[in-house]
Amino acid sequence: MRNLYLILILNLIVNSVFTQNVEFRARNFPDDNGALRTATDNIKNGDDFIRDAENALTERNENLSISLYEKALEHYLQAQNFNPNNSELNFKIGKCYLGSYEKSKSLSYLLKAVELDSENVDPDVFYLLALAYKYHNEYEKAIESFNEYQNTLSRKQLQNSRRVLRTEINDTRSAGQLFANPVRVFISNLESVNSVYSDYCASITADEEFLIFNSRRTDVTGGRKDEDGRYFSDIYISYKDHGAWGTPRNMGAPLNTEGHDESVAVAPDGQKMYLHKVDNNISNIYLSSLQGDRWQEPEIMPSAINTQNNQTHASFSHDGIKIYYISDQMGDPDIFFSGIMDRNRNQWGRGQRIGYGLYTTSDEGAIYFHPDGKTIYFSSKGHNSMGGYDIFKSVQGRDGIWSRPENLGYPINTPYDEKYFTVSADGKFAYLTSNREGGKGEWDIYKIRFLGPPKHNIIDNEDQLLASIAQPIREIKPEPAVEVITTNLTVLKGRVLDDFTKKPVEATIEIVDNVSGQIVSVFYSNSLTGKFLVSLPSGINYGIAVRAEGYLFHSENFDLPELSDYQLVDKDIMLKNIAIGSKIVLRNIFFDSGQSRLRPESTTELNRLFDLMQDIPNLTIEISGHTDNVGGESFNIRLSEERATAVVNFLVQKGINRSRLIAKGYGPNRPMTSNDSAEGRQMNRRTEFEIIRN
Repeated sequence: MRNLYLILILNLIVNSVFTQNVEFRARNFPDDNGALRTATDNIKNGDDFIRDAENALTERNENLSISLYEKALEHYLQAQNFNPNNSELNFKIGKCYLGSYEKSKSLSYLLKAVELDSENVDPDVFYLLALAYKYHNEYEKAIESFNEYQNTLSRKQLQNSRRVLRTEINDTRSAGQLFANPVRVFISNLESVNSVYSDYCASITADEEFLIFNSRRTDVTGGRKDEDGRYFSDIYISYKDHGAWGTPRNMGAPLNTEGHDESVAVAPDGQKMYLHKVDNNISNIYLSSLQGDRWQEPEIMPSAINTQNNQTHASFSHDGIKIYYISDQMGDPDIFFSGIMDRNRNQWGRGQRIGYGLYTTSDEGAIYFHPDGKTIYFSSKGHNSMGGYDIFKSVQGRDGIWSRPENLGYPINTPYDEKYFTVSADGKFAYLTSNREGGKGEWDIYKIRFLGPPKHNIIDNEDQLLASIAQPIREIKPEPAVEVITTNLTVLKGRVLDDFTKKPVEATIEIVDNVSGQIVSVFYSNSLTGKFLVSLPSGINYGIAVRAEGYLFHSENFDLPELSDYQLVDKDIMLKNIAIGSKIVLRNIFFDSGQSRLRPESTTELNRLFDLMQDIPNLTIEISGHTDNVGGESFNIRLSEERATAVVNFLVQKGINRSRLIAKGYGPNRPMTSNDSAEGRQMNRRTEFEIIRN
């Protein structure tokens, strides 16, 4: 293998004067003793910084290590200006660049280190060359370098490092395959949001109304700098403006303080946020809620989640009853989850590590649970990473087992770090944080548009279909692309308003599985705006009840078959006061076609009506049945009256006095809308109640 490098070196110096290794000694610079002394002092200073950088890496302080490598570089490069032909110095510069944000610059210096002194160069150069080749997407050369490095090791050294090297080589082969078969995406730098500083960990609401992220730019609260020389982190927000993300603004107190403040996740409805803070050198997860237009003081999550170890990242589940988070309580950072046991007392179950096969002996960095209720995206240095952190996907089956993690592929993933990832509810877009070169800052946020597999060609001309920082991919121009990711999800959003005044109402929104009768989740509309948003994964017949003090409850039904397509439903809900003449539709009362027997899925809605009658003992109501105009009028009137009577009988059996209940059947005579469409006929088939006396 060493011969391969000699051939490479010979190719590099064809038609040029052979350059020899020049030591930093007085005899080599007889007329520049002062400059030589300055250069050797710079090398000594650089050696001190590089030693500290390696210690910082051992202590898992990557930000500090990068800063120290950069400081070492400043000194080494000054010495390099004096003497560019020293093998050891070129080796050290290449090593520093690999530890910095400008990793691709390392290759030329490492190659020169070998060129200048192939016999005495530090053997680690071949390991570093392998890494450097990966940052240039030269994977075969990287494997050759790993093999060359193995040849320099003693038998004992090889025994100690064989497993690590085997993993490195296997990952490099996998990276080469991913690079050779890029996924069809369009990646663009989110320039309106990013700065020349680190911008990272973007979170979006399910309707993409706003984007929250972290940044270490100059206007952070307090303006302080960390030991790595960079500004402390603060939380920023950007709103959509005519389809584009607007200029970010600092979110201020109480989310941001004079210390490090980071948002790690926003709930799909945008009403809650998980934060990451450091307390006495321990990383913890905090929670803040949006009350009106103001975020509340973050509160630390319970000890069932925050252990004596580090908890660094978290994600909401679609139903708000679980938290998925990263913790190093078992050694290396892994994915854990916990479920809420008592919402009123904020009691959570003890955190457990997620399913076998998802965690590795390497680090997991961040996690995002999609609102579809079954898909997670997470970053990991394990599995088949292209290098550093890569983004992986896993889907939970109906048996609760998570699928084998799937690398999202190149150019989403690169040999650089891709650490934070979030996907829009419809699956068409994603937001990625990466430190790949070519961005505006050290860490940047990128927007990904997913493209489907190409269809049959229309035109045989070439076009740029894939864009990435690393390398564009040229292919034949296909027909318009379809989305590569589909989500089986309904997003219901809107406002809860007073039906008379049209003013916002703070209401409780209860989601129920009509078949099992179990409460799926509980949400709340915003107290200032009345806005709400709920995510409804397919495969469930949902009953939705909206309740507020002093109002009749409002019900909605979404019966979503398995694998039903994504849809966004934007609907304002009008709550009616408890007054004579107020009328609501009971949308979660069900009968079989042509029958008057109540189906079991109706039980939860009927119990809500019973509770209302219990809470207001003077209430007298009319239960009315309605049909569409299909079939004979007399049959429909009789059927609708029998259905109304079935509801009354249920309430009587539960203990409501029959004198408070009136059953009426109106058949097709009081339609809500036209019967000319299937949707209209479905709306007209309903059960209502109206307040007669109070």
